[in-house]
Amino acid sequence: MKGNGRIDPRRCISYLTYFGEGLTPLELREPMGMFVYGCDRCQNVCPRNQPWLAKELPVNEKVAEKQENFLLPRLLHMDREYFEANVWPHMFYMSSKDIWRWQMNVARVMGNSRDPQYRPELARAYVENTDERVRAMAVWAVNQIGGSEAVGCLKGTADERSQLVKAELQKAEESGSR
Repeated sequence: MKGNGRIDPRRCISYLTYFGEGLTPLELREPMGMFVYGCDRCQNVCPRNQPWLAKELPVNEKVAEKQENFLLPRLLHMDREYFEANVWPHMFYMSSKDIWRWQMNVARVMGNSRDPQYRPELARAYVENTDERVRAMAVWAVNQIGGSEAVGCLKGTADERSQLVKAELQKAEESGSR
């Protein structure tokens, strides 16, 4: 927010989750919290929406049926076929060529959760994913969850060539030495 009801779109969670270029800026990763795709905070604080938001609404059964398709590990490791069958019909702003955005956002959310159950999933993404942005975010997320010792385990699992990933590994090592 810039104040006076104005938003800086370059710092907007929705913008960053589906239009931002490259790796999410370090200073915005934690503030983005647990949002994988968009956020709607602006809708929640808009005075015109308050009557609607105050209503008790029933669970949308059609949405609830699809909940399993959106589990974080499934999204982190999805391929094009999974995306097109299970995600894109409901979240159509990104095409299958942007699966990396979903996966990067999921890795960030896993890191922000600080939940150790996600460490193996992130390590797998670090080793198996071919997109350096996803792999770099997996390093950051593992560091958020388990500290530099956990990131040290990642270093030996791949012959790292990506400068972006190397930079995240270096930041993680430096944060662990403080």
